Amino acid sequence: MRRDMSFADRVLTALRADSQAMLSDLQLAKALGNVEASKLGHHLLLLQDAGLVAKTATSGWRLTWAGHDRAEARSNA
Repeated sequence: MRRDMSFADRVLTALRADSQAMLSDLQLAKALGNVEASKLGHHLLLLQDAGLVAKTATSGWRLTWAGHDRAEARSNA
């Protein structure tokens, strides 16, 4: 599977927009329009490799400091 930076940015934006500041895989998939689990999982791991998201103790995902910076930069572009 290829990296899709547009999709990765959509993931970051969805996490940034959530009032809980943390979403599970299922919540993220719904927020993104019920995307394929494999595509979402692949991109979450890539974002984690890049230090933009982190897995929480409750099996959710949250933005890191760098992830917030990236999401803000994209929203201001």
